[in-house]
Amino acid sequence: MDEERRRAYRLILSFGLVSLLGDIVYEGSRGAVPEYLKLLGASATVVGVVMGLGELMSYFSRLLGGFLADRTRSYWLLIFLGYGLIAAIPLIPLSEILGLGWALAAALIILERFGKGIRTPSRDTVISFASRSIGGGKAFGIHELMDQVGATLGPLFFAAAIALLGGFRSAFLLSLIPYALLMATLLYVRASVALPVEVASPGSRERGSSGVLSKRAAAYPTAVGINALGLFPASLILYLAGETPEAKAMGAWLPPALYAAIQLVDAVFALAFGFLYDRYKLWVLVFPFALSTLIPILALQRSFAAVVAAALVFGLVLGSQESVYRAAVGDLTDPSVRATAYGVFSAALGLGSLAAGAIYGLMIDLNAPLWLGAAYVAATQAACLALLLYVIKSR
Repeated sequence: MDEERRRAYRLILSFGLVSLLGDIVYEGSRGAVPEYLKLLGASATVVGVVMGLGELMSYFSRLLGGFLADRTRSYWLLIFLGYGLIAAIPLIPLSEILGLGWALAAALIILERFGKGIRTPSRDTVISFASRSIGGGKAFGIHELMDQVGATLGPLFFAAAIALLGGFRSAFLLSLIPYALLMATLLYVRASVALPVEVASPGSRERGSSGVLSKRAAAYPTAVGINALGLFPASLILYLAGETPEAKAMGAWLPPALYAAIQLVDAVFALAFGFLYDRYKLWVLVFPFALSTLIPILALQRSFAAVVAAALVFGLVLGSQESVYRAAVGDLTDPSVRATAYGVFSAALGLGSLAAGAIYGLMIDLNAPLWLGAAYVAATQAACLALLLYVIKSR
């Protein structure tokens, strides 16, 4: 293995470890935050608004993070700032300690989501630059695999801490340990891992670059956003799973177990799709785009077997989103606007997902016929496939 490939693997594995530790803190807290806000006096409406605002902040701050990264080339500064704001999670118990109710906790939750948005475009841009010698699909697949390990360990960490230490406050405070390890790892990466030349030389800009996204590069996140608009959300799959007679007979553990299965499928297939992408490039995306049509058709049948099948198919699509969808952004964009492109991509994906949750949630509440869900998903996926084919064929 040549030196350039070794450096690329070191950088990608190092960022994978950083993401793993970060997920232990903030993904681990996700299961505890709603109940803790409730204990602090928040109503169900407040909990829903706070969590929704946090996700909106995450998506829109990615546009800001991408713009700042491309304008300043301060990738490291934005990465450190974004990961540093994960400290908001261990600080959540200050609301209880200082007797401030749920308001401070809500502000800290939203602040952490802002940090995620700020760091993500810079981190993904660095990975895309580093991946040239090994393939973008493989690079993002490895990163997503490690990220999902953290997403699985995080809830287990919080559950064990709550059970053993007897409360939410202790669990949040204990998350300072993985947070400290995260920041120490990031400092090590900054000091010892060589960055790609495009990142190491912040003033570099390709000659002739216009500084704006090309039509092809703009069409791609639009296609991804439409794909997300028709993708049946995991949260609603779990909601429907909990309503089945089988789930009620087995107990409340089934939906979390099904969610863990989604994460496992995601982790395994993210890397597999990554290898396929490096060989077949954008043509690989036809498969998850088309596969998205099956999920609402299965889930809206509301039978136990169909909902479980929908969850597993969702895991396949999610594995593609977190690996090859991201890798394609780097291949389609000029280095001078790559971080902006990652910000636009993330915002399109997030907004599509939020709208899909509202649309499919309404279908469930109104007990809409299966054909309506099938027609809706067929229309959205046909539109995104048409845009994808435009991106593939245009040069």
